[in-house]
Amino acid sequence: MHKHLRYGVLENLSQVRRVRLGQLWGVALLATPIAWLSPVVFFALHFLLNLLNTQLTLNQRLAQSLLFTLVVELASAIHALGHIISGKLVGSAMDALLITATRYVNVYEGDQTGFPSRIHIARAAGGPLLNLLAAGIAYTVAGSNGSAFATRFIAINLFFGLGGLLPLPSIDGGVIWREVWRLVMDDGRRTTDDR
Repeated sequence: MHKHLRYGVLENLSQVRRVRLGQLWGVALLATPIAWLSPVVFFALHFLLNLLNTQLTLNQRLAQSLLFTLVVELASAIHALGHIISGKLVGSAMDALLITATRYVNVYEGDQTGFPSRIHIARAAGGPLLNLLAAGIAYTVAGSNGSAFATRFIAINLFFGLGGLLPLPSIDGGVIWREVWRLVMDDGRRTTDDR
């Protein structure tokens, strides 16, 4: 497996051309030349999965796939906004948000190893926490009998929020749990040294 694919990114991020889309709260918004593939891929995947449901008409499949794609892109933007907000709150915002064909990538320039664990945890937790907050607000507003949009919005944001907290490499949970472990180990060393 190519090293870039291991992180869920098709492009070589160190060499790919970056197109500037604008700026949000001092964070550059960039995209790779094939970032447009993201909604196409999500639409196609959902449409293919919908083929398993023989009860649906072609128009229903197309409508559901379009709705799914819109909600995934919206949840991705909410997730990225959470990272921007949390970085600003701890005084260590990302330098850029890079939109690729498969995912959004937080870009931090320079050596990040000198930052304390609490900074890494806060920056990483911002995305999943804002997704969970968005799901909670949507559920409160729409209730359990919400529209198709609300139901999917809640489900996708829960998936992004809870999934983002899993201790897996290349997602937020990997950073969070690595830094929590560092804090625990550092605290354990201090306790042992104090004896």
